[in-house]
Amino acid sequence: MSTENNEQQNISPQQFSADVKRTLLYYNLFNYPLTSQQLFTFLPTNSLTFNEFYSRLQNELTNNTANEKDGFVFLSDEAVVQKRIEKEKNAVALLRLAKFMTQIIKRFPFVRAVFLSGELSKNIASKSGDIDFMIVTEEHRLWICRTLLILFKKIFLFNSKKYFCVNYFIDEKHLELKECNIFTATEIAHLKPLFNFKLFKEYFTANDWIKEFFPNFSLARLNVQKMKDRKSKLQRLGELFFQGNWTTTFDSWLMRRTEHLWKSRYPQFDEETRNRIFKCKSYESRAFVLNFEDKVLQRYEQVLKQQNIPVKPTDIQRTE
Repeated sequence: MSTENNEQQNISPQQFSADVKRTLLYYNLFNYPLTSQQLFTFLPTNSLTFNEFYSRLQNELTNNTANEKDGFVFLSDEAVVQKRIEKEKNAVALLRLAKFMTQIIKRFPFVRAVFLSGELSKNIASKSGDIDFMIVTEEHRLWICRTLLILFKKIFLFNSKKYFCVNYFIDEKHLELKECNIFTATEIAHLKPLFNFKLFKEYFTANDWIKEFFPNFSLARLNVQKMKDRKSKLQRLGELFFQGNWTTTFDSWLMRRTEHLWKSRYPQFDEETRNRIFKCKSYESRAFVLNFEDKVLQRYEQVLKQQNIPVKPTDIQRTE
């Protein structure tokens, strides 16, 4: 028997049960039941084969550690299954619209990749849900790119965030995220590429630390349609207006101007909190005003303790 198989067999029933609960408890925060394949993908322990995992999962269901209905596994009331099914139906039209919006976004100067994030990246959408885009830009052009997209939203979309939420930007030379925790790992794992799959793969290579949380995760799970990576003619034309050394200076000015605007608009946050929920750097722009990440991490730690599941720091936050 191989070393790997020995490791697999050494996962005790108690550990397996606790890890199933850990995963389901996290997604329970969002009323999101999982398929058995998703539960396997996001299990925090070293890989059993899927068949071994599925066999053990049946024991958990028999022992009422978890529940199953219509192919979904969950801990709470079975009503969450119907909610997910309804949200999946809601998502169909929004996913089509996201692809349409991507055709617009990718033609803006210095856009190098477009990913779908947020709730819709999980193939669900509430009736009031929006479309969250993550934009990768050319180096030293992030703030020009961001400003042009924001102006387009304000002028042509009447500042609507529902179908055009572009609140996160990074440049193509700084793909690795610094916040390495279960929340960001989960969001990365659910990202959907809408433009430039080559850069999407580079992004995952830069953030392969997520396998410390999800050792069973693999990009092979994605069914990605073929997409073009090259610049459009319209984009190349637009970039002609931003040539020369002045462009980098202008990009830096836009960054400082935005940082000043955020400080004046949200005076209720102290500097430490502001620096955490707003990212205003030459290579990154982020504005998560509701501070959702911190709230989720705190709540997840609470529910683990309430269920008497031992909480190690690495269950929540990656340590160097």
